[in-house]
Amino acid sequence: MNDLSRNEGKKSLRPLLVSVLVGISLFLSVSFLLSPDASSGRFSQPEGHEPPVAAQPPGASAPEIERHDIKLSGNDTFYKVMTDFNISGADINMLAKMARPFYDLRHLQKGKVLNVATADGEFSTLEYKFGDFDVLRIEKAEQEESGFMVSRVELPSEKRQVVVTGTIEASLFEDGTKAGADPLALMELSDIFAWDIDFATDIRKGDTFRVLTEVLYVDGNAVRTERVLGAEMVNDGKRYAAIYFRGKDGAGYYDENGKSLRRTLLKSPLRYRRISSYFSKNRYHPIHKKYRPHHGIDYAAPTGTPVEAAGSGKVLFAGWKSGYGKFVTLKHNNGYITSYGHFSRIANGIKAGAKVSQGDVIGYVGSTGIATGPHLHYEVRLNGSLINPLSIKAAPDTSVVRAEEESFKVVRAEVERKLAGVYAVASTEAFSDINSR
Repeated sequence: MNDLSRNEGKKSLRPLLVSVLVGISLFLSVSFLLSPDASSGRFSQPEGHEPPVAAQPPGASAPEIERHDIKLSGNDTFYKVMTDFNISGADINMLAKMARPFYDLRHLQKGKVLNVATADGEFSTLEYKFGDFDVLRIEKAEQEESGFMVSRVELPSEKRQVVVTGTIEASLFEDGTKAGADPLALMELSDIFAWDIDFATDIRKGDTFRVLTEVLYVDGNAVRTERVLGAEMVNDGKRYAAIYFRGKDGAGYYDENGKSLRRTLLKSPLRYRRISSYFSKNRYHPIHKKYRPHHGIDYAAPTGTPVEAAGSGKVLFAGWKSGYGKFVTLKHNNGYITSYGHFSRIANGIKAGAKVSQGDVIGYVGSTGIATGPHLHYEVRLNGSLINPLSIKAAPDTSVVRAEEESFKVVRAEVERKLAGVYAVASTEAFSDINSR
């Protein structure tokens, strides 16, 4: 074949090749457009808290996006909100049913926010945060038979270590929250030092605290305190330290020398109270009108205030005992016996022979028996003799085992290093609404 013939042959193939290429392109384009993921925009959408908006077909003008943050009032319902965005009653009921495995939309909480996005005035997405990490998402999804897609999105979280320091002017709780501490962390702090410090009677103006906590953050906001990692209290000039250490036999809080902070008995069986009458060998009795020994401590507190077992042990007696009214006696290790009087009621399950753990609620403050008002009468016996509960200095329960002493020293050094400087400071507002969630 000559050159002219070959050139003419090439020219005759060009229309065929063009037709084939155009056909392939059209096939691929149609396949892509018909793909559920591509049409919904989920193909390339990153996971995030910002409400997504459905992707538009190629060549279409970008929709006008509006975002509506609806703070829920007491009268708002899911039905009412969705009708405002022109969703039919049938679709609203269907969406509520679809959402039920994740969250019951009949229980929207007053004060929380519904994040709604519209595209060109039409509903596109709704998001509702119903937990620390969980968001309910409703999306317009034409490719779905229902026309919608409902899902639960888990928000990413991170743990940070936070140091909060302060000086006490009124109370640990009041001044601690002002300094930016999580109220729940302050309650844990009072539990950690409960064997050495009575936070109702021992705290003095000018006492200082320093606490290292592990805090969980979501979307840059403090959600909750996971654990107190270390703490320091200076109470009435005396320094107390706590270091969280996890060994082979479990975890707990220890002082700098590896001695457990736990004792046989708590410093006090009540968290919120004031001492109205001290241990005395010659106290004037307000009802009997004469001087007589008072072998215990009276804690004034509102009726119904929970009373905790000062230590683990067994119930010796639970019932009515003359002037003490509703009364409970517990037997503990190391020769200790504790007694609690004037309960308004004894807690369920507290009866002779029952076992209790330190901190279990055994009854509730009242004024049964001979009493001028609601209070707890608390007595302690050691080897049969009555002793002043405020003078108890029991030995630690345990110590760090010798094989783990080096590991403990490493943890102690790290905690002390972070407590010594402001490792990270929480803002005063960081935990302001934790208890409301």
